[in-house]
Amino acid sequence: MIPSFSDEALYTLLCKYLLDEADQEERAWVNSWLADHEDNVQLLEALRKVLDTAAAQQYSMPVSTDSSWDQLYSRMNVDEKLADEPILTPVSNFSWSTFLKVAAVLLLLVGVGGWFLATRPAARYNGPVATTLADGSKIELKGDASSLSVAKGFNDKNRKVELKGSAVFDITANPAQPFIVSLGHTEVKVLGTRFTVNYEPNKSVLQVHVSSGKVMVIDHSRSDSVILTEGMLLQQDANKPDFRIAAHVLDPANKSLTFRNVPLEEVLQTVTAVYDVKVVVDNTSLLKLTINADLTGSPIDSVMETLAVSTLAHWEKTGDRQYRIYKER
Repeated sequence: MIPSFSDEALYTLLCKYLLDEADQEERAWVNSWLADHEDNVQLLEALRKVLDTAAAQQYSMPVSTDSSWDQLYSRMNVDEKLADEPILTPVSNFSWSTFLKVAAVLLLLVGVGGWFLATRPAARYNGPVATTLADGSKIELKGDASSLSVAKGFNDKNRKVELKGSAVFDITANPAQPFIVSLGHTEVKVLGTRFTVNYEPNKSVLQVHVSSGKVMVIDHSRSDSVILTEGMLLQQDANKPDFRIAAHVLDPANKSLTFRNVPLEEVLQTVTAVYDVKVVVDNTSLLKLTINADLTGSPIDSVMETLAVSTLAHWEKTGDRQYRIYKER
């Protein structure tokens, strides 16, 4: 969590840190703040450049005329009494407060500080952890590599979060303000439901499973979207950019599948997606036969045996992750 600091207080502390004038407690806080989010590191580096620029100008720029100082004071809304005070010629050893005044002006001109603070997340969680957000939604991050960033203004102006890794979401319903999970160029939009997301950007792997309710998955890079309902599983990876959809999935992690009078054709769509295999059916009439089965954690060979027995057919493995279902002539 990022403590609530005013912009001025944060800039002051960071400047002291950069100029080695922060005490031990202040340095410890800044180090913790830097580790909290990569955007914080970028803000500190931007401020470091501002201070370096100020230092260079302090040594190289000639003393400003009264007219120039008047313009500067006007921009900074400095009291006229302060503006009347004598201006000293710059010297080589000056305090951090001088730096801060120059840095404040430069930051106002370039707007870099405001941009970072506006885009900085309101909170960040690292897994494994379970938490409840301000809107009552419950999130469970799975694994050390999982992280969740909550957008600034959450539950006030938006309900947006950004996920990396794996998480289970139990979302509080709010039709007026959909809950949005950002996953790179893809996002999941929901009104109220329970679903699981596994997003590994380094491997370009995305998996979304809906336990209850309904979600919409939107791929902005391909202008594609799909609606998932209870028991549906979506998978997408770099090698297969199209959405791959499976149904009748209770738990994808444990490969828990349930089929009640489901045609073999639809069953195979689920099996090939969950087990990442290819199945060829020689006799297309078999595809219309219905399957009744509960499969949980079964190896793929056992699944193929169950499907073959259910359709009075035979099966064989024809290659690496490739199978065939057929009827003897």
